[in-house]
Amino acid sequence: MAGLFLVGCGADAEPGGSSDTEAPTTGSASVTTQTTTAEFVLPDTCSGLLRVEAIDAALGFRIVGSTNYVVGLPEPEIGRTGRVTCFYGVIPNPDGTPAPPLVEASVFTYNSVESALARIETVVSQGREAGDRTQDVPVGSYDGVAIISVTEATLVVAVDKRNYAITLAPGLVTDEQLGQALADLAESAINGGLPVPTTTASSTPSPTS
Repeated sequence: MAGLFLVGCGADAEPGGSSDTEAPTTGSASVTTQTTTAEFVLPDTCSGLLRVEAIDAALGFRIVGSTNYVVGLPEPEIGRTGRVTCFYGVIPNPDGTPAPPLVEASVFTYNSVESALARIETVVSQGREAGDRTQDVPVGSYDGVAIISVTEATLVVAVDKRNYAITLAPGLVTDEQLGQALADLAESAINGGLPVPTTTASSTPSPTS
């Protein structure tokens, strides 16, 4: 993967949330409240991006293998300011080389909402031009798109000034389970890596092309 370097996983980390500040006015009992949302911070561990228990819950079985954490360099030409990718279920081949991961999760940060959306459109267009099948996959309240080829299935979704990408190895789940599994994994990543509650499962995806 170009522009990436590998480091080990550490302790859990949670993405930034929001903070509230209150400023009193000169009125006897009036208070002005100003709410600001903290800038998203890239997770510094794989648990901060997508926890293994969230993967197990979405797939319906426990994965085995190691987890690798990778940090990507900014790419100013497309407005990307940062990237973190985690590989889950990495099992060595007989010769000791690592096999492709069972699950790959990435979060990308951008300098604007427009840059994040433009990148989603580019990735989806590239998949369609390559002959891959695409499928609308709702991820909570966000609009995700799955790009499905013979070698892998990847869901991409934009959230404010960041994008998420979840990739599953072929045959990991059935075709009927694929959309829901991808949606649950993406929603878990958006929510700090936690498993998706069963009462708020994503809607059934519908094919688009």
